[in-house]
Amino acid sequence: MILLDTHTWIWSHSATKLLSDNVKILIKQTQTDQRAIASISIWEFAVMVAKGRINVKIDPKRWLNNAIGKSGLQVIELTPEIAMESCNLPGGFHKDPADQIIVATARTHDLTLLTKDKKIIEYPHVKAIW
Repeated sequence: MILLDTHTWIWSHSATKLLSDNVKILIKQTQTDQRAIASISIWEFAVMVAKGRINVKIDPKRWLNNAIGKSGLQVIELTPEIAMESCNLPGGFHKDPADQIIVATARTHDLTLLTKDKKIIEYPHVKAIW
C-alpha cells in the first residue's frame, strides 16, 4: 500500500504533469484499493481552497467526492496511535503538524509515502519516494 502526500494526491487528480515519472508509474501500478491518504490531507485541501492557493474547476465538495469516494482511495483516519507517533517522531522531524501526521501515518502503517517534500524525503525514519 502507498500513502500519497497531500500535493501528490491533488496532483494525481488534477495536474498529473507535476508528478515525477516514478510516482506516476507507482500510482498506476498500485491497485486503487492499495492507495491511501491521511485524513489530514482532506483538511489541507480544504484550507488551500479556502485561501485561494488552489482552484478546482468544480465545486470543492464534488471534487472531494470524486477524488475519494469514486476513486476507491482509502482514507486513513487519525487514530490515537498516529497522534502520539506524530508528536514523538525520532530524529527531530520539522514542526509542520500536517506533515508530522502524514509521516506518522506512513510509519504506523508501514507505508511508502509518495512526496516531493525534500524535508520528508531526507527524513531517514520514513520510506519516502519521489
